Amino acid sequence: MNELKVYVDHLFKKYKNYRDIDELKEEILGNLEAKMADLIAEGVDEKSAIAKAKSSITNIDNLIDSNISVKISQFWFKAYQIAFLYFIIAWIITIPFTIVGIGILLNFMLFLIVLILLVIYLILGKTLNQEKIGQLNIVSFIKTKKVIWLLWSLFIVIALGCITAILFGSNIWFARPIYIDGPYQFGVLAARYAMPFISIIIPLIFTAWVKILSQFEVREQHE
Repeated sequence: MNELKVYVDHLFKKYKNYRDIDELKEEILGNLEAKMADLIAEGVDEKSAIAKAKSSITNIDNLIDSNISVKISQFWFKAYQIAFLYFIIAWIITIPFTIVGIGILLNFMLFLIVLILLVIYLILGKTLNQEKIGQLNIVSFIKTKKVIWLLWSLFIVIALGCITAILFGSNIWFARPIYIDGPYQFGVLAARYAMPFISIIIPLIFTAWVKILSQFEVREQHE
């Protein structure tokens, strides 16, 4: 039975901070235990019975009441602050790259984004942080986060492949050795390969948004 409980806990791992979950967990665990008992009564060995019980429920997204009430204005205000912070960090990280002549345009674009976000924050900051209740779909948020991470991973693979093809394509094609002439060239090369990873701020921002959702969920006493 303990193995089934561990399995159910794993199914609900990404929803552990949300209300009204314990009752559903107990119901699903009870159903799996009953299914396992029925299989054992039919002559199935315990290990196989547990495996079959697990296979009967592999995803609980469709069982979750995915629309949750949140302090919508405060949530988006906090989400805005997180995005602002990440873009500042990305801008600061790209500054050293400009020393070797890499990423100057990207650094400038990030600076403009930070500047625009700062102006919006100064103008609308007080009006954004209000007590307003709204609905958000937690399942959609989590699924979108997974898609964003997948797209980012594909982007990194393609970007690194393109950089390698541009810099070393002829060497690889003609089986010529690759030479790095000193620390400066190594620094330039490292900067070129590091640049695409700046884009990780996008999936990191969305991941942070998912994590803070529960902080702004309206509990029973507010409903």
